[in-house]
Amino acid sequence: MRELLTECHEKNSDNHEVCSVSVSHGVINQVDYLGRSFAAKEVLHYNVVNYGDIVYTKSPTGEFPYGIVKRSNLDRPVAVSPLYGVYRPVNDYVGIYLHLYFKSPVNTKNYLHRLIQKGAKNTINITNQHFLDNQILIPEHGWLEIIVNAASTIEKKIQIECDALLWLERQKNYLLSKMFI
Repeated sequence: MRELLTECHEKNSDNHEVCSVSVSHGVINQVDYLGRSFAAKEVLHYNVVNYGDIVYTKSPTGEFPYGIVKRSNLDRPVAVSPLYGVYRPVNDYVGIYLHLYFKSPVNTKNYLHRLIQKGAKNTINITNQHFLDNQILIPEHGWLEIIVNAASTIEKKIQIECDALLWLERQKNYLLSKMFI
C-alpha cells in the first residue's frame, strides 16, 4: 500500500474545525454528527485532513471490528484526532478506488486482520505507518479510471434517489397530517 498512499503529518496550526469519521457519512463535523464535541481543549496537535485524503480510525464499530477507512469529500481542510491515520493517495482515482474498496466490511476486515494485534480490553494496536504494510491489488490505470467513473456515477444516482425518497416521505407525512384537519 506504500506505493498508493503516503502518511500525512500536517498538524492543525490553523485551528480547523474538528471532524469525526463515521461509517455512513465519512468525514463529518463532530458536533453535527455526534451532537457535541469530543475534542481535547487544545486541538493544535490534531491531524489535518484535506479533500481526497484517506482517513483510518482504529475505533471498532458494528461490522467494522478493526476500524473504518474513509476518503474525505469535504471541500475544505479539517482536523481529526491524532489517533487517526491520515494518508494522501498518489492520485484521485486511487483515493476513490480505496474509498469504494473499504466500504465493504469484508474487505476492510481482510485487509486489517493480519496487521492488527488486539490489546488489553479489546484495544486495537496498530501504528499509522503499519497500516500501510499490507497490499491491495488495483487495476491498471486505464481500467481504474473506468471502474471509478462507473462506480461514482452509480453512487451519485443512488444519492439522488435517496434524496428523492426522503422528499417524498416528507411530502407524504405532510399530506397525512393535513388529511384529518
